[in-house]
Amino acid sequence: MPSYTPTQKSAIQQFTGFTHTKESVAAKQLKNHNWNIEQAIDAYFQSNNTSKDASSSISTLTKLFDTYRDNPKDEPDTIGVEGSMRYLQDLGLSLEEPVVLAILTELAAPTMGELTRSGFIDGWKRLR
Repeated sequence: MPSYTPTQKSAIQQFTGFTHTKESVAAKQLKNHNWNIEQAIDAYFQSNNTSKDASSSISTLTKLFDTYRDNPKDEPDTIGVEGSMRYLQDLGLSLEEPVVLAILTELAAPTMGELTRSGFIDGWKRLR
């Protein structure tokens, strides 16, 4: 990896953790968006919004969902409160921010802090 500041390295790690892309893709997206992780991730998913990439984005969203599940064995299609908190914090959000409620609503959270696989994947696909 080229020489990056600790903040930039952290942003690259967050981006790759969220999108499951290579570090080079993360660095390019982040550079193009002045190292703003939220804008870079949004642009990454927006740029991959073509029919041929639909199965790829579903696969990426599925992998992302699986990363945050609290109890994969007993509840394979649910992210619990702990996983939801980690997910939102990895997005760079404070749990007190009103946007958290909007995200949970868009992802069809059945209860506060719980996400289902279908709500998560369908919600992010719908927001593209």
